Amino acid sequence: MGRVERKTKRNKHLIILGIIILILVIIWGFYMIARIPYREARNETFQMAEKYAKVENIDNFYIYNRNQTYYTIEGENNNHQEVFVVIPKKGNRVDIYEKDKGISLKKAQQIVQNKYNPQKIKQVVFGMKSGKTPIWEVAYENQQGNLCYAEVAFKNGNVLQNITNL
Repeated sequence: MGRVERKTKRNKHLIILGIIILILVIIWGFYMIARIPYREARNETFQMAEKYAKVENIDNFYIYNRNQTYYTIEGENNNHQEVFVVIPKKGNRVDIYEKDKGISLKKAQQIVQNKYNPQKIKQVVFGMKSGKTPIWEVAYENQQGNLCYAEVAFKNGNVLQNITNL
């Protein structure tokens, strides 16, 4: 192979590598742009949780969507209490729940596991049912592979609603 052929082959490899890097940068850019609303909601919710519930450390952030969207910060306040701070997307109400006054995420998963025997639990989020009842929403796949949702009351672990085969 001559010197010119090797140089041409090398240039082709560099061009292909450049195109691959450019595609990866574009994909990463779209991903970052798509995450902007999530980051803004999380930051605004954290600011409100700091102001109204004196939350200093965040453990989790949840988004619950049903009839209305609720944002929840799980964290520790300045009294070292673990709390959930629930804020509706629209409205000016802030609800605060002490974690030890209800069931845990793991307990909600266990309740759904025992009651419905899902193939897989996909996601668990904290939210509000009808604007007044704190719940754990457990998304799961049933044995037929269909998407289902169970709403488990935070205060006592009762299943308030089970939506199957979506």
